[in-house]
Amino acid sequence: MLVRSLGGGGEDGGGSAVSPAPTGTKPTGTEPTGTEPTGTKATDTKAAEAEARAVATRVALTPPDWGSGFTRHTPYEVDPAPEPVVRENCELAGRPSRIGTLASLQRNVAETASGIAGTSEVRVFADDATAQRYLADARDDIHRCPDQFRGKERWSGVREANPPEVAGFDELVAEEGRQVVTAKGAKVNDVYVIATGRDGRNILSAYVVGKAALDARIEQYAADTLREMHRRLGQQPEAAAGR
Repeated sequence: MLVRSLGGGGEDGGGSAVSPAPTGTKPTGTEPTGTEPTGTKATDTKAAEAEARAVATRVALTPPDWGSGFTRHTPYEVDPAPEPVVRENCELAGRPSRIGTLASLQRNVAETASGIAGTSEVRVFADDATAQRYLADARDDIHRCPDQFRGKERWSGVREANPPEVAGFDELVAEEGRQVVTAKGAKVNDVYVIATGRDGRNILSAYVVGKAALDARIEQYAADTLREMHRRLGQQPEAAAGR
């Protein structure tokens, strides 16, 4: 599971809304368990986190970036964003961000006319290796359960898909599936696509969900969103982009 914990048509009527990841726990950032950074180490950590958040804030898309008709969806920003996880019983949940996470930001949008909803997510890690492990864990989650749930919500046909052709990433992973029951218990037939890329220590993800008849449009939005986020990442200074 990559970012599908962001939602999948959480409102009755299908993909007209994005449900945020569970937020009952707060990501731990980079502080070591049981101790607090002190002195220069604390200063360096705070500076790195501030720099990473500045990157995430600039790279994550706003409604106009998605196109005409898109508006903010509540909650518009989830910061910090918990990590999604698929438990052994196939429940979709959230957990605190792993050590080495400097920033994690989601922005949620929706298009009223089509009912399409989307999320852009940026995660910045302390190093490439931590980003690689995050993506490997997320990829494993895709294959854990083809049928998943969270509360009343139900998804089926969860599988790894062919990633979009977006140049410049070190790794690309895609997920697709269907939402068949909303958070309120209504039956729907929505499809979703998640396109995720790793560029160095940065993970960029685009999640798009909507009615099954809009499948091709949903795939295009996911590819275009990922491409635009990567373009913005490339515009950042070398140090801020983690390269």
